[in-house]
Amino acid sequence: MPRWGKVLTSLLALAALVAGPVAIATGVIAYRFNDLIGRDDVLTEAAALPAITAKPEYQSWIRKSAGKAPKADGTARNLLILGVDTRKGWSEGQSRSDTIMLVHVDGDGSNASVVSIPRDSYVYIPPVAGKWAGGKTKVNAAYAWGGAPLVVQVVSHLTGLAIDHVVRVDFAGVRKITDTVGGVDVTIARTVHDKRTGVTFEAGEHHLDGKMAEVYVRQRYGLPNGDFDRVKRQQQYLHALASKVTSLGIVANPMKMDAFVTAIAGSLVVDSGMNLAGMVREFSGLRPADLRFTTLPSHGYVRSAAGTANKLSPQECGELFAALYTDTMDDYFSSRPSFSGTSGA
Repeated sequence: MPRWGKVLTSLLALAALVAGPVAIATGVIAYRFNDLIGRDDVLTEAAALPAITAKPEYQSWIRKSAGKAPKADGTARNLLILGVDTRKGWSEGQSRSDTIMLVHVDGDGSNASVVSIPRDSYVYIPPVAGKWAGGKTKVNAAYAWGGAPLVVQVVSHLTGLAIDHVVRVDFAGVRKITDTVGGVDVTIARTVHDKRTGVTFEAGEHHLDGKMAEVYVRQRYGLPNGDFDRVKRQQQYLHALASKVTSLGIVANPMKMDAFVTAIAGSLVVDSGMNLAGMVREFSGLRPADLRFTTLPSHGYVRSAAGTANKLSPQECGELFAALYTDTMDDYFSSRPSFSGTSGA
């Protein structure tokens, strides 16, 4: 599947997670959903990998910032969102994960912070026998060399966070879920042309069906800030999808609810320890307005064996990781801009 396809698969995963509590509020549907999704042992496999001995690059900044905040009580949850080619195609070496999203749900379940990790982020990846000697390169190489378990290990080492759950999704479900809810509405800030598809998106309000949502979210070339603007579009799409699910009143309509649940479940694979019915109850208070988006801070670029990569900002990344670690994202966003998800490039 082309690169943009893997980008889109991860979008559906987060939309399912955020909109899921809205759409499957009853116990019967929740347990049915729990039975329909695919499962694997990605976290067990990640834990079995050789430990990374390299010192985390942002550790000093994390400690410095975390020391100013109270210790978290352990009730927050960190979910890693990945995309894959097919329900059966999880083996490493077949593709790269071009979009990685870390979703932090506050301990009281009142807010969810979505941190996008751009595919070209320059991070440490440990040695992989016969494939990589170890060192810094683009983060999207981790999936190609070690599958989802290595991505889990790399993100955990980068952020200092334990990953509680992993959600992966098949690209084929993107059109289906978008069309299931009757399309989504987005606001485009400026007129842009996609040379690859020949589509021009005029500035203003747009209603996107499944096909056009794919075009909108996959575009990178022609955007002023390239992949960074594409990340904003991905975040905007997620917010729009969650808002549409809420506005439809799916909970009160058994037929709509059943169709939506079926569309989500047919495309998801989660870690074996993830109980969707339990998460629905735990995070049932989340609404689209409770979503906050940000992107891993970077300044400038660095040349790598894999091409030009994004140079991460040690201090700013450390402050972000510390806020996630101490479950103080409210304080973090109070002094920094966040993306509301309501307008795209």
